[in-house]
Amino acid sequence: MPTTVDACPGVVTLHPARDGHVARIRLPGGYVSGRQWTALAGLAGEFGDGDLNLTARGNVQLRGLPPAAAAALARRAARAGLLPSGAHDRSRNITASPLAGLGGRPPLRRLVRALDAAIVADPGLAALPGRFLFAVDDGSGSAALAASDIGLRRAGQQVEVIIAGRLAGLRLPVPAAVQAAVTAAQAAVARGIGALVTRIADLADGGAGVAAAIGGSLGDQVAATDARLPLGPIGAAGSTVGGARGGCLPETVLVAAAPLGRLSRGQATLIGGLLRAGEVLRLGTAGRVVIPHALTPAAAVASLAGSGLLTSDSDELAGVTACSGTACLRAVADVRALARPLPGLPRTHWAACPRGCGRPPDADLVVAAGPDSFLVPGQPTALPVALLGGAS
Repeated sequence: MPTTVDACPGVVTLHPARDGHVARIRLPGGYVSGRQWTALAGLAGEFGDGDLNLTARGNVQLRGLPPAAAAALARRAARAGLLPSGAHDRSRNITASPLAGLGGRPPLRRLVRALDAAIVADPGLAALPGRFLFAVDDGSGSAALAASDIGLRRAGQQVEVIIAGRLAGLRLPVPAAVQAAVTAAQAAVARGIGALVTRIADLADGGAGVAAAIGGSLGDQVAATDARLPLGPIGAAGSTVGGARGGCLPETVLVAAAPLGRLSRGQATLIGGLLRAGEVLRLGTAGRVVIPHALTPAAAVASLAGSGLLTSDSDELAGVTACSGTACLRAVADVRALARPLPGLPRTHWAACPRGCGRPPDADLVVAAGPDSFLVPGQPTALPVALLGGAS
């Protein structure tokens, strides 16, 4: 069962909700093979309500599960390669730059796999809580390094180490960087992560002891960059993604988004059918799905848009996300029905309680104060939803 400092669901440990129980399946780096994607859709249909819910960290949640489903779900997930260690069920939280390895960008899949394997190989790291975050970045800044506990950023042939969102003063070869990340995580657990607090920055020394454990020291804060990808085909030479200029991506790379982070089984099947052989889907923040596909861009966009997916930044819900709403026991409003763009707030996350679960790091928080009133940035008191403006 979740501890007092770790209420995050997993596959082995489900979380109760009004619509049944919730399972969260970790996908390190947000990478999903075609076989795993098919398995995820099958698990959602067999055990849950049929939908795939995409999280802000590139993981997938299944909802509407019966409480007794955990054991069978875990067995099926393990067979699909989605649960390599039951003990580390909630420990494998790794984000990665979603366009890494495409269009000449540095690849990260091997580094992510090595880090994931190293975490699973260490029994002590099973104590890492679900909120603890590793981030692996290709140099673009699009892996949310500033919000990470332990970050690895490619810098040519070396990797820069980040602790609690701050530079640690270390640049190492890949194998040494993976070991440094594991050593830092061990030091974090030894200092109370998972027992007293969930994030390194919340330790009494802010993480200085963790940095010292790997021979580093806390330096400057890493700049927070935009991790939300633009929607549509990505092929413009010199386009700016994640705060860094990229090379020319092939136009057979398409970014789509699940409206309010939720995919139907039909939409998931369609996405899986577009995936180019030998490639993986990449799940990113704000419901983004990066699809290396084999169609012409126009055909891929038409197919996805026709299914109700978001394929353009001009789509009404392109900047809007929401928590699970009334499905959650804490909810006080049906935010999924009310979520909309608001004037002056191009990116909003609608939350049914003050916890703000599922909020992308770049979104303004709109918090329910009651069934039809909300606290909005810049307003001192809650406003009735009818006065918020925006599309209805």
